[in-house]
Amino acid sequence: MRPVAVGLVGSGAWAAGFHAPMLAAGPETRLAGVWARRPEAARALAAKFSVPAFVDYREFLRACEAVAFAVAPGAQPSLAGEAARAGRAVLLEKPLALTLADAEALAETIDATGVPSQLLLTRRFRPQVRDFLRRAEDFPVAGAQARHLTDELLAGAHPAAWRRRNGVLTDFAPHALDLLDATVGWIKDVSAAGDLHGYMALTCLHEGGAVSQLALSGSIPTPQGHYKTLDLYGPKGRLTLDVRELAEDSAQTRSNVRSEFAAAVRSGSSHPIGVHRGLYLQRLMDQVSTQLIGA
Repeated sequence: MRPVAVGLVGSGAWAAGFHAPMLAAGPETRLAGVWARRPEAARALAAKFSVPAFVDYREFLRACEAVAFAVAPGAQPSLAGEAARAGRAVLLEKPLALTLADAEALAETIDATGVPSQLLLTRRFRPQVRDFLRRAEDFPVAGAQARHLTDELLAGAHPAAWRRRNGVLTDFAPHALDLLDATVGWIKDVSAAGDLHGYMALTCLHEGGAVSQLALSGSIPTPQGHYKTLDLYGPKGRLTLDVRELAEDSAQTRSNVRSEFAAAVRSGSSHPIGVHRGLYLQRLMDQVSTQLIGA
């Protein structure tokens, strides 16, 4: 298969540490260039991979077949929407947007243009997580408990500005809600208590009657930096995924993202984890934020 020419939007730590080396490694893709809000940052990142940096976004789009986004959620809808209207497949960041309205508008644009989409929920591409999901298929679930407790939003942790500003729900919840849905079943309803910028507890009602609980915080000091676990309970006992026991995002994780995105582009069909998966998660997040803001 001819490598897919993928342009990268963004020049921050995630773009430099994950997206750019992944796309440049091939063989399914090649990094076609970099565009970022700050031209000097785009030039610096592009130079590391010997690819062009672009100042004009439309010129950038003309130079690639597909676009990967490593930007804040507030910036993604307009940039990804323009890429879709230009006929470019899109590798999207989670969450899709800061607001449900913007996420819906982006999904509508992608549907209208028919371009393939894939959502970069990195855990779904990790081999160990995929193995856990396969084992969960044969594990009847009555209920589940998950926790995503980290120190990543504490002062001095140096997260991206949008992460500090928007808090734990926007940053961490998509991963946890996605895995709860994938293992326990479609989430019909979610109720929430707590603080958007502190500690919150969610209770999810799943299709079929199972109930799950999720604890979320980005401001819990821990010796290892995080507690990220998912426990499934049922007639067979307990099935556990402990992210602390997993290796960091591996070469295989990157290969899965890259090869599956390239396959989506060449087939003309979205990945199963595409824009509508992102929209589903955004709607759950919107339910939570509406409850907590109104509390």
